[in-house]
Amino acid sequence: MNTDIVIGLFALYVALVSLVLVLTGRQETLLALLRRVWGRTLGHSLYFLARVALPMLVCALCLGWGVRHYDASQVTRFDRPQLHLNLKDYRDLVNSWQNKVTSDSYEEVYGA
Repeated sequence: MNTDIVIGLFALYVALVSLVLVLTGRQETLLALLRRVWGRTLGHSLYFLARVALPMLVCALCLGWGVRHYDASQVTRFDRPQLHLNLKDYRDLVNSWQNKVTSDSYEEVYGA
């Protein structure tokens, strides 16, 4: 999976959890501190910007970037050989490996 999509989904999770905590009335220490220092309206606004709006912006940018650059051919491509569990196919595979190794010339020295 594309890392930008994963980062975007995580940012969405962070924004939703923060928004739910504010809407249910559970105050975090940061929100209480911001309300005490900056006042109720500005404190809530700063908390919303830092904990909800910024992650939502990151979410939108990362999801858009990830979907834009998503390469479906990497997902649908099956280059790996299928797993065969019978003895005949295993012997054929080992023989093909041995033929590749013996076809190389180890004793020839080039440029000498």
